[in-house]
Amino acid sequence: MKIKKYKCGVILLTGFPNAGKSTLLNNILNNKISIVSHKVQTTKEKISGVINLNHSQLIFTDTPGIIQNRKYKTKSLSRSIQDETERVDLNLFIYDLSKKIDKKLLSEINTIIQNFKKNCLVLNKIDLVSKDRLLKYSEILNSQINFSKTFMISAKKKKGLNFLLNHLIDEIPERHWKYNGKTKVTKSINYRVSEITREKIFNLVNKEIPYLVKIKTKIKNQEKIIKIYQEIFVNKDSQKSIIIGKNAEKIKMIGTRSRIDIEKILKKKVFLDLIVKKIRI
Repeated sequence: MKIKKYKCGVILLTGFPNAGKSTLLNNILNNKISIVSHKVQTTKEKISGVINLNHSQLIFTDTPGIIQNRKYKTKSLSRSIQDETERVDLNLFIYDLSKKIDKKLLSEINTIIQNFKKNCLVLNKIDLVSKDRLLKYSEILNSQINFSKTFMISAKKKKGLNFLLNHLIDEIPERHWKYNGKTKVTKSINYRVSEITREKIFNLVNKEIPYLVKIKTKIKNQEKIIKIYQEIFVNKDSQKSIIIGKNAEKIKMIGTRSRIDIEKILKKKVFLDLIVKKIRI
């Protein structure tokens, strides 16, 4: 009898803000584990999701996006990426096809990928661009940067994800699994529930206020319902008023949208209580 060998690999997702890293991670796992917003730098901490396919375990790590600005230099890679360098088997660089390419951007991508032994290019949002643009960008990026393979996907529409997964299984090394077969997310449920509410605040509240918010979550699991109590901490009374909104309309909207997503994760009816407090963060 032939003994099946187990494989396990750590796959890092890198890229500039809004490239679609969090959407890709959520849709690969069919599980919402990372915050999604049109605002940049919404992911505060690295978060890992685990998928087990046959005898292969893929550990995906989403990192805060790399900020593009004039201060960006070779030695200023985000700490989260530096921390992962030695443990990564494969780096997926996610590129948003709706963004223009220039020499500065190519230099920054090179700076990122030189930290990893193996890099693949993932061209995202193929549903938003023409085939000519897709092929042109693929040619430019691969002629200037040493990627081992290129994938063309739509993370939002889930196009090309199966092909990507099959390739990753081929690439990862033979080794014992890091997590048991039931593990899907490396963060606690309290963290994930807090992140869902933070996502709704990002999507419903303008300006810089969402970046100043911290959320504390308490969960009480009862037989027929899960009761969740969340404290939303802000710095100023003015921020508190904006999140609550006129006649408490904004906080009601945040709560309704959060509860719907939380129920999808917990697969149970949820009672969600939100309180906004001013406290020095």
